[in-house]
Formats: sequence, structure tokens, C-alpha cells
Amino acid sequence: MKSSTSRTRQWWAMLLLGATTVSGGSLYLWQHGNAKAAAQSLEQRLEGEEEEEEENEDRPDLALAQDVERTLDPALGRVPLERLLVAQEYAQKLVAQRASRRPPVGSLTQTTWVERGPNNVGGRIRDLVVDPSDATGNTVWAGAAGGGLWKTTNGAAATPTWQSVDNFFANLAVTAIAFQPSNTNIMYFGTGEGYYNADAVRGLGIWKSTDHGVTWTQLPSTMRGTTFQYILKLAVHPVTGDVYAATRAGLMRSTDGGTSWTKVLGAGTGAVADRVADIEIGADNKIYVGMGIQATDAIYRSTSGDAGSWVNLNAQTNSGLPTTGYERIELACAPSNANRVYAMFQSTSDALLNIYRSDDGGATWVTLNKPRWENSDDFTRGQAWYDLSIGVAPNDANKIYIGGVDLFRTQDASATPVVWEQASFWSRPKTNPSYVHADQHVVAFASNDGNMAYFGCDGGVSLSMNAFDAAKVPVFKERNNGLNVTQFYAAAIHPTLPNYFLAGAQDNGSQKFTQAGVGSTTEASGGDGAFCFIDEDEPSFQFTSYVYSNYFRSFNGGSNFTRVINNNNGSFINPTDYDSKSNTMYAAYTAGTLFVWPEATTKNVTRSLTLPSGSGTVTHVTVSKTVDNRVYVGTNTGKVLRIDNALSVDPANPTVGTPTITEIRTGTGSVSCVAVDPANEAHLLVTYSNYGVVSVWETTTGTAPWRNVEGNLPDMPIRWAMFDPADNKRALLATELGVWATDNLNATDMTWEPANTGMANVRVDMLRMRKSDKQIVAATHGRGLYTTDVFLVLANKGAVAVNNKFIGSVYPNPFVQTLNVDLSQAAAAGTTATLTDLQGRVVFKADVKTAERQLRLNVPASVSAGVYTLTVRDAKQTATRQVMLRR
Repeated sequence: MKSSTSRTRQWWAMLLLGATTVSGGSLYLWQHGNAKAAAQSLEQRLEGEEEEEEENEDRPDLALAQDVERTLDPALGRVPLERLLVAQEYAQKLVAQRASRRPPVGSLTQTTWVERGPNNVGGRIRDLVVDPSDATGNTVWAGAAGGGLWKTTNGAAATPTWQSVDNFFANLAVTAIAFQPSNTNIMYFGTGEGYYNADAVRGLGIWKSTDHGVTWTQLPSTMRGTTFQYILKLAVHPVTGDVYAATRAGLMRSTDGGTSWTKVLGAGTGAVADRVADIEIGADNKIYVGMGIQATDAIYRSTSGDAGSWVNLNAQTNSGLPTTGYERIELACAPSNANRVYAMFQSTSDALLNIYRSDDGGATWVTLNKPRWENSDDFTRGQAWYDLSIGVAPNDANKIYIGGVDLFRTQDASATPVVWEQASFWSRPKTNPSYVHADQHVVAFASNDGNMAYFGCDGGVSLSMNAFDAAKVPVFKERNNGLNVTQFYAAAIHPTLPNYFLAGAQDNGSQKFTQAGVGSTTEASGGDGAFCFIDEDEPSFQFTSYVYSNYFRSFNGGSNFTRVINNNNGSFINPTDYDSKSNTMYAAYTAGTLFVWPEATTKNVTRSLTLPSGSGTVTHVTVSKTVDNRVYVGTNTGKVLRIDNALSVDPANPTVGTPTITEIRTGTGSVSCVAVDPANEAHLLVTYSNYGVVSVWETTTGTAPWRNVEGNLPDMPIRWAMFDPADNKRALLATELGVWATDNLNATDMTWEPANTGMANVRVDMLRMRKSDKQIVAATHGRGLYTTDVFLVLANKGAVAVNNKFIGSVYPNPFVQTLNVDLSQAAAAGTTATLTDLQGRVVFKADVKTAERQLRLNVPASVSAGVYTLTVRDAKQTATRQVMLRR
């Protein structure tokens, strides 16, 4: 749930005017909200539930405000998203170039990631469309705000399977999906959430498919400029095939399949404002548009869609519609009755203003009574600007669902008064048949009677098979299996258990992983999850955190967690590190101070350590693994401080001397990571998360001088760094565009390359490594967790050794259909050759049946052009090489 006040919204509007933020090609919502309400629960209390303090989930407004501050270009005062597009193009160029050369054996640029899920935790779904070619209603397309485009072909199954359509779209903030009714092989999707204030986030235009979603092309006409940065809705006219895009720059129309666009409604073109909240097409093909997001405009209607043809319905005499006091307008047209139209208006105070019904195609409207929630008639609970949805049953214009925080329904919207039933309750246990996660965004009916319906919300997708059953309350079931769009901030890796991880997630608490492969998780603790830790010496002690300085602790190896520290100082997602030797937690606190929690495994008393004047706010904390009681702190003023005898701040556990704070670096921007070489305490990498600054620095002295090792990195936020423990010339970076790697920090001409094979094109917030087997876990913000064993010594990777010399040469490369592979020795019977795409999917496999040194691989035409990893494997060795297929 969100909380919001107009006063706060205006304050943030001034602060973030012109600011944008993106994440690894994915865009994230900035929502106006009252920061002081972050720890307050607005959850509905139901009879029979225990009364206890709840952790308020789902505050991307505060998380994003924090991220804007730490990524904006200091010279501009905003986040320049346009540079990320340049960075994406550059990364793709590097990957293409790498396909034509041979990387060194064991190069970090060859890092292959394995997806770990979760497969049972959903994320924000902005649009759902039931595939019109599947009469069973099982095929569904979903647009995730931070996780891209997804598809399932068995949506009604007990455990449906979702597949990511393409993890490497230039933008993963899919907000709108539409089919062309006259030819359902033609599809479109748009990017960029837009129901909020100022220029908080941006998309990168519209994509089109002509083969029913198998392949997609980004429409060049929507890639540049500002017009298509926010796509709130797409609609395709059933007769003309014209495509309409509801944008923050007006209603845009294309009459040539997206090649060119014209503004047909907006400021200066028949309307008051440019911001389009909704577009719907009635059963008689009339077009209705709701104009106004954070601005007051009106509902407009047209029969042709041409500029100059639109009628302002609010302004008509005796229309019954308001002319002031509202902003966003959500619309719905009844498929079975061309004259029936519904509208819900958000008031300027962010509550629901009213619900309206028209029985004459929008000429006149009547006001419906609003459903009651507890003692309020605002079922959106002050956030109609954000979550507002209407769905009309396909066969009955009187049966509708409306969504705010929860879902409500009526069997007869023509009655006076309308009888509303609350259909879903997000505050009930997830096992309750009435449970649907909070914040409703879309309703998609899959059956003509409306009883089979999908609902998209901030917790993924839910399905009801008896949505309008008059005799029984509707039953909802989550349909998130494999829909991995989880936005993680942080992760912890168990010191001995290979499949045990903790990870803190936006909207979905702190999740506990225990399964191999892509598995399901359980919630360790609630609220917005943040930093988490597992004691390396005593793993029975584990920690998760809620926002600010609120921490949970487990004494029993993660079986349960209890909230033991309640403190709302620090940052929303609070930078934290844990010292397993002294059992001490260190974190950001108030400006100019460091939070210290000694004896965290057994006690609940915290202290603070004052930093030197002018240090600023802590943005990163790293505990030294080799020097006892040494902590490195990075701040938003660009400073890096080394604190020795840090635990001396606790009088009950004095160490020799008093805390000594040494400023070892002053830079520009917010420090995002201090990485310490495990073999050399004086060897450090420091990263900065801002655009427009030099973002990676190295020292081998523990202080000045510092060397700029940013090299060829594009201008993008860098969020984490990690040395290879076996070779300190090698390092990995977690960035806004996945993971990047270098094999030689000592090079005069420093080069970094994408190291994302198998991983999505997504922001990565953190990297953690298990000492025992060198497994690395990556916490992505939009596609869950990934792992790799790239640091493991080649000879120790198991019975099958990595020997890239096994492949002598491959030619031609690039190739069109036939790829020749020369081996250094004859392949034994049973050897396999595979091609794996950038998402880790095997697209081609050939078995060698007789011993031979040259393989001739004929790749079928069904395999698309692109960059692939060729893997040749026999019983004793495996070798890889990147190749490029051209068509």
C-alpha cells in the first residue's frame, strides 16, 4: 500500500522536477508519499487476526527518492536516463565484438549466471491481456513494471508456468500491451509507468511483433525524444487498425502500424492537458479518453479519432460529470452494450472522488454510491492516483469489478443504491481464499460470463474462476509460478548450505531460499525487505531488516525471525554490514553518525558513533574481513572513512584504544561500495552510483594515491564491486546494466565488458560470495536472484574440467547456418555441442555419435539471429566459445 498527501506530493515535485531514474533497462515508480508514514501499517484489521505491529510493504516512493538522490548527475541535479540508452547500445556492441574473438581461458567476461528465482513471489503487474486466439483463457500476457514482458499458456493450471519473453529488451518496464483485433499476430507493448508526478521515470518507447509475440522490434519512431517516455495504455482500433498510445505527451495515433505518429488529442490539440490516463474503445468503436494525471482535464469522445473530432463530455450541459476537483480518470466500456460506459475519478486530495455510469454513450452520467471500507467511502485509501481499475463482464454490462487497494464487485451497477461487496482482502493470510495482494492495476476477463478473471496488482497475478458467482464469495488463487519479477535490494549467502540465501525485496519482505535451481521461497520477515546477513561462524544467527534501522533476528538457523530493533533513523533501504567475528552490526544512522549494534546475536542495545564534521550521510558500510574492528564507511559527500577500533564505542566491550577515523578518500557523488581485496587490506576498489562522475577508483596503499579505473565503462550507476579472491587483478561490478567484469585492473588501457550470459538486462544491486566454494549470488532489482561459480578454480569445478583449448577454432564466425568446429582432440562418442542464448536457454543441441575432430553444426532456420554461447562437452571436459548467427 501507498500513503500520500498532496502537500508531500508538491514538495517532492519541486525536489525531483526533471529527475528520472532507471534500473538496468527497467524503470521504477516514483510515488508521492509521506515519509513519516513509512513504518505505519494501513492494513485492514479483520476479525480473528492477531493484533500486532505490522511492517508496511510496498513503498517504492521512498526507495526511489533515495535512489534518485544517489544516482542523479550532480551537475544537472537530475537523473539523465538518456545516457543509459547510450550505455545499452554500447554494451550490445561490446558483446557483438566479443563474438568474433577468443577471450582468455577462464575470462570473467565469460561469466554464466543461473537464475534462482523465486518462482512464487510476484511483483508489480501493470497490464494483463488474455490472448484472443486462446478460447480457453489460459494464454495470458503480462507486463511487469520492472521485469519485462511475460507469457503463460496454462494460466488456470494449479501451478502455471510463466516464461519471460525476452530478458534483453532495452527496457523492462512494460506497462501496456495490445493486440490488433483484425490480425492477432500483430501485437504491441509500451514502456514507462506514468501515473505519478513530474519526470520521475521514463520508458523507451513501443515494441511491435508481427508473429504473435515470438519476435519483437523496437519501433524507431518511438525511441528518441520525450513523447514516448511514458506509455500508460495502448489500444488498436478493431476496424482501421490504427494504434493509439496514451502518453504523458498527448494521445498519439499511428495509421501505418507504428512507423509514424501524430498527436490527435492533448494540450493545443482539443484538450486542456497532455497527460492521458486511459483510452478505451466501445462496442460500437467509439473512442473514449480520460485526460489528466496530476492535472484536471476531462473525458473525451470521438467516432473517428481524428484531431479536432473530440467532444469534451464533462463540459456538456447537464452531463452529470464534475468540472473541478479531480485529476486521474479511469474508464471502462461494456463489451455487451455500446451505450454503457463507466468512469472513476481521483480527487485532488488523492482519494476516490466518485464513480460514474453512462447509459447513453457518454452524453449523460449518473453518480453511483461508493463502496465502504471500514468507516470510509474511499476504498482506494487515499491512493486513487496510483491504483485504480475497472473491469466489466463481457456478457453483462451491470457486472463490474473495481480495484483500489482491494477489489470490490457488484452484480448490478444499475441498481439504486448499488450493492457493493468487498471481494478481496490483502490483510488476510495468503492462504485465505479471499487474499489478493494490495494495489490493483488491471482486470482481464477470460470467459464470456466473466467468472474467469485475472487480476494484476503489486503482488503479481491472481485468478478467480467464480468472479461473479452470486451464491458464493469469489475465490482467488495467486498465479505467480515462475513469474520472477522480484525487485531485490540485497542478499546474504549461507556459509555452508549451497542453496540457502536470504534476500530483501521491494513489496515482498525478506525471502528465504532453500531449494536448488529456480525454487520457491518463504517469507523470513515482512515489510519492504532490505539488507540481510547470515553469521559466517555461527550460521544459526541470521538477520533481516525492514526499512530504516529496524532489524529482525533468528536464533535457530532461519526457522523464524523476531523483530528486535525498532528504530526509524537511517535511510529507507539502510546501508548495513555485519561483523561475524565480533557479532556487531554497523549501519547508516542520522546524518554524520554510524549505527552500532554490539553483541547483536544476544543483545538489543544499540549505540551511535559520531563521524567527523562534514562527512555527510552514510551510503555504504563494509566490515574488514582481516583487521578486527575495522569498518569502511562511504558517504553521500563522496568521502570514504576508515574506522579502526570501531567497537570501542561500546563501553561494555572496550577494545584497545578509542575509535580512530581516517578519511582515506574524497570524491564526488555517493559512495556505493568499498571492496577490500581479501589478500591485501591496502588494495581497495571504491565505486560511486551517480551519473556524471568517475565511478570506479583503486588504491593499493589503503589511502591516496587513487587511480581512476573506470576505463571504458559507460556513464551509468555502479552499485557494487568484488575482487576475485584468487587473482586481485580481476573484478566484477554490479551496475545499472547487469554485471561487468575486467581481467586486468593493472592494464594501462582499462577495459570492462558485460558479463551477463544467462542474466537479464537488469539492474544489479549487490554481489555476495561464499568463501567455501566461491559461489557468487547477485541480487537483481527486477528479476530475482542469480548465481555463478566463475571464481571457482577451473580444476575444482567438478569431474568435468573446463578446458577451452578443447575447441581449436570455429568458422565462419559470424555464420549463417553451418558452423564448423575444429577440436584439439577427437571427440568421444557421447560428446554434445549446444548453443545457448543470452538468457541461458539451449536453442540447439547436437550429439556426436562417432569419434571425430571436426564437427559440422547445421543450425535450423527456426533459431533467430543473435549472439550465442557454443559449448562442447564430453565426459571429462567442457569448452565454450561465443559465436554469432546471422540470418
